[in-house]
Amino acid sequence: MPRIIVIGSVNHDRIWQLDAPLVPGGRIQFSSRTTRLGGGAFYTGQQLLQLGADVAIVSRLMRDDQGRAALQSLTTDGFDVEHIAMLPGETAPLEIFLEPNGERTIIAPAGRTQPLTATGKLSGAGVYINALALDQSLVDQIDAQPLVVTQFPLRPATPRPSDYVISSRNDVPDDLAHAWQRAGQIGGSRLKMLVLTDGTRPITLFDGSQTVEVAPADRVNTTNTIGAGDRFAGSFLFALLEGKTPAAAAQDASRITAEWLRRRGD
Repeated sequence: MPRIIVIGSVNHDRIWQLDAPLVPGGRIQFSSRTTRLGGGAFYTGQQLLQLGADVAIVSRLMRDDQGRAALQSLTTDGFDVEHIAMLPGETAPLEIFLEPNGERTIIAPAGRTQPLTATGKLSGAGVYINALALDQSLVDQIDAQPLVVTQFPLRPATPRPSDYVISSRNDVPDDLAHAWQRAGQIGGSRLKMLVLTDGTRPITLFDGSQTVEVAPADRVNTTNTIGAGDRFAGSFLFALLEGKTPAAAAQDASRITAEWLRRRGD
């Protein structure tokens, strides 16, 4: 049972299922509105728990009824919550507008870019990061871990020593050399590989000079892919810790994520 540190957000996602696409000045209806736990750390951690890992989350929650309930839920699920900071304040949900075609619009409350910090010493076989701002003490602890996978930040972010940077192909430049350069600005000298998912198209693995393409799992018909990228990343990290090659790990991660989407759609 490998010990894995997951660094990122645990959100209260309020998901609005819209009946039509968002358009400027439009007036649309929603068919459902549900609130549930989400966020990069939550979805990745859930996948890793299901694969058999011992998972500690580095995140923050508010010290109100919703935050305390979330902490209890995480504890019940089996997470190590020692490194979750409980802060004064009121929980603000993340608003997610989900269109019929699966397109998402996310509205986050202000003040979510404060650097994450660890409440205690971190030690694990691997680390996954999906966060923009990290304080220097946390970056130093990350550098001491043997395997680090980070999500490619979509906005300016704290550089963090990383062996693998993962992203959707839609979120990086088309030019792989440029994408590699940007990944290097995030991962630094430890960077070994850029991993790019692309829906039903091949997964691209790029090490700065050579490209390997991996066939993804069969398409799953779903309009809700929230959390799929984080599930992929968690499965990829777990497979690497099992000693699999990056190509085999990507194939495993694609299959496991597709199976999860299929079950959720049933």
